[in-house]
Amino acid sequence: MTMTTIRLSDTEVQVERTLYKFAQKNDADAFQRCLGDTSIGSCYRTHPPLAAHPTMPDEHPDDPGRGSIISPSLGGMP
Repeated sequence: MTMTTIRLSDTEVQVERTLYKFAQKNDADAFQRCLGDTSIGSCYRTHPPLAAHPTMPDEHPDDPGRGSIISPSLGGMP
């Protein structure tokens, strides 16, 4: 089974619809490497995060435009 994993920052890794926060970059690196060949549960136990919480229900981990807002053009020059 393939998991969608996104590295949001040095200490944050999003796996599917859960965001994991770690104390240090090295901890997040180890967790992310572990996901390559081990189950999420095993990686969670081996490299426990400081916090884990669900992402927004309409936020898709593979959506590069998540969090952006596009406003319609009001048209014309002032």
